[in-house]
Amino acid sequence: MSERITLFAEIILPLPLPSTYTYRIPFEWNDLVKKGQRVVVQLGNKKIYSGIVYDIHNKAPKVSSVKYILSILDEEPIISELSFRLWQWMASYYMCYLGDIMTAALPSALRLRSETKIIIHPDFDGDITSLSEEESKIFEVVSRKESIEIKDAIQTTGKDDILPLLNSMIRKNLIITEEELNSKYRPKVEEYISLSKEYREEEKLKKLFTHLESKKTFQKQYEALLIFLSIAKNKDNEIRKLDLSKQPNISASAIKTLIRDKFFNVEKKIQSRLVKRESLFSMDKLILNNEQSIAYNEIIEKWDDKPVSLVHGVTGSGKTELYIKIINDVIEKGRQVLFLLPEIALTSHLITRLEKYFGNKIGVYHSRFSNEERIEIWNKVRNPIKDNRYDIILGSRSSIFLPFTDLGLVIVDEEHDPSYKQYDPSPRYNARDTAIILAHLHKAKTVLGSATPSLESYFNAKEDKYQLLELKTRYSGTLLPEVSVVDVRLAIKEKKMYSHFTKELLENMGEAMKNKEQIILFQNRRGFAKHLQCEACSWIPTCQHCDVSLTYHKQSELLKCHYCGYSINIPQQCPECGSHRVKMVGFGTEKIEEDLNIFFPDASIARMDLDTTRAKTSYETLITDFQDRKIDILVGTQMITKGLDFDNVSIVGILNADSIINFPDFRSHERAFQQMVQVSGRAGRKFKRGKVIIQTFNPYHQAIKDVIENDFASMYNEQILERKVFKYPPFYRLIKISLRHRDKIIVEKSSDEFSIEIRKIFGGRILGPEYPLIPRIRNYYSKEFWLKVEKEASITQAKQEIKILMEKFQASHKQLRISIDVDPV
Repeated sequence: MSERITLFAEIILPLPLPSTYTYRIPFEWNDLVKKGQRVVVQLGNKKIYSGIVYDIHNKAPKVSSVKYILSILDEEPIISELSFRLWQWMASYYMCYLGDIMTAALPSALRLRSETKIIIHPDFDGDITSLSEEESKIFEVVSRKESIEIKDAIQTTGKDDILPLLNSMIRKNLIITEEELNSKYRPKVEEYISLSKEYREEEKLKKLFTHLESKKTFQKQYEALLIFLSIAKNKDNEIRKLDLSKQPNISASAIKTLIRDKFFNVEKKIQSRLVKRESLFSMDKLILNNEQSIAYNEIIEKWDDKPVSLVHGVTGSGKTELYIKIINDVIEKGRQVLFLLPEIALTSHLITRLEKYFGNKIGVYHSRFSNEERIEIWNKVRNPIKDNRYDIILGSRSSIFLPFTDLGLVIVDEEHDPSYKQYDPSPRYNARDTAIILAHLHKAKTVLGSATPSLESYFNAKEDKYQLLELKTRYSGTLLPEVSVVDVRLAIKEKKMYSHFTKELLENMGEAMKNKEQIILFQNRRGFAKHLQCEACSWIPTCQHCDVSLTYHKQSELLKCHYCGYSINIPQQCPECGSHRVKMVGFGTEKIEEDLNIFFPDASIARMDLDTTRAKTSYETLITDFQDRKIDILVGTQMITKGLDFDNVSIVGILNADSIINFPDFRSHERAFQQMVQVSGRAGRKFKRGKVIIQTFNPYHQAIKDVIENDFASMYNEQILERKVFKYPPFYRLIKISLRHRDKIIVEKSSDEFSIEIRKIFGGRILGPEYPLIPRIRNYYSKEFWLKVEKEASITQAKQEIKILMEKFQASHKQLRISIDVDPV
């Protein structure tokens, strides 16, 4: 029995709050409440939340009264000390709240909230003579309605400050609170049927058959019993009720009767929703080539000295095989592996390669899973029993929050990809950088991999902070694809442009179709047309809530905003001048798909973009169909550029390279090179050299020259020099501060005031305030400041100064939304 020491708990609530909240632990729970558990607490007068116990101590807060913890939800902690240390690092580095991280980290089914309900205490003896007038009123209402909410108690008594009265009644054992925490997680339950124990003896079973056979009305039951025994193999076995009911000649009523008459037992069992996988190959079948073997040996030899390795391997160089070999070493030592991917589309493609070696040791985790599935994966990762847990997790950026018990390796594939960055809401973290910290906390190894590494990662490798490993040849021995650049301006002049395709691209596609080869076309814009425009007055339909034009989607016959989802019907005439000459400008993936059906009517054409991949399994279906050669031509946005491995693709077409290059961002040259090289790498990976055709108005741009030569070093050397001159990463750290409000005038006035204050601290290190590329999104106007901090200067001190200024400024500008993005990409 614990001593009656007054203990308090610091609770993280799933809200953007600047600090934890202190709650008192009831004496009888002193030994039960543990750090990392979920508990139920009350915030304010009405709201109930499940929070995480962050700390336990005996220091009474400097307030007159402290609320008690209402309930404990977990027997054991669900958040480990290492996870808390990761949360603390993220909160500090990305300048966000622990509540933001809790919201991002926990599946929504583990974040519960509700109204408190009050019921009569089951042990109440019925004596109401000692009740006060107010207590009697509440007691009468509760008795009549069986349960009431706090707001009903307030209405009954007329007292806003009702909680002290309710607490008094709780202490007197008159009432209790019932936390109706409506968990969204429901285990998957299935019914299993077995033969009742009484009839498992041979004699009694014979009598049962004789009894059923003797009566005509029991013929269906007789047949159902026979079929059950034939499926169950022996009398002790059980089978799923669903499997039995699917058998021919069995009616649901026959099964129901056998259950009712207690010939069958029915037992409900919790079932896993997760896919069971089987390994097909042993590791003996994995053969590394010379380059891969050298890279593997170097990683193993410098495992402790260089905890972070960067594998720079050309597209198709066999990085996955290298990963598999390292993964096997780690799980053989009994440790876990996290394999991060930037795109959900890649998980289904890669899982088929990994499961051949690791089978059911692999779990997949990303946002497309249901709450139930995510909870099951969460529990399988933190299971302390090795045989019952996942050894390998393949997932998107949110996988870094899973409760690993013994993480030994983190792989970040396509580490350059901006999809690893969380933009909104907070925490605005980069999963690649956070994964390195996660691995460090677990004393694990990190392997970053890419054919086109980010400048920051490559710089760190060149500076000897990371181990650098190069794979310069393709695993299959095939040459990198031949890259051909077509000048669209010249093609238009010579009338060799057909819709949005040059003559050269169409001829090469026709040759590929003749040879029964596949084609990938890259257009980094979804929809049918960029926008509509009136030829008479130049009117363009725009979004009501954002400062962007609406994109035409032919399939739905709507004009849509890609930022807020606003949509309108296609106007029959210009609302400004009444003209019917409204034309389409620009083109997207939907338009390309339609035109291809005209040029190649016999081809099977599919499109992969956000519009066609909203369903949970749509990625997998498209990729599987393309892999199985059911699709001849695949049109897509940037999701087709990343890590997909197809044997039969001979032609890759980049339809509008200028839209990638000409973007107002200091990373545009780097990003353009990365996207073009990545999509080019999908061509000719196995049997023959592929061909890439780039359509552009500027064939002499340096980014395109670097792609033709596949010259990463040239791109890196040019860009790293520019970054140094103009004070950008990796030589400087960036922090973006955004001020938002629905009123444009308030934003402008507030940003001018903020500019004066922040320049007092940072002087010329501050850029702005400036409107972003899109000044208004979802009715909020925004102005941005960019802070550049030298690598040598203290970023911690800079963040502290920003935090103090923000808190002061926010206090006098309560309606203004201020957000911070550390290391924006």
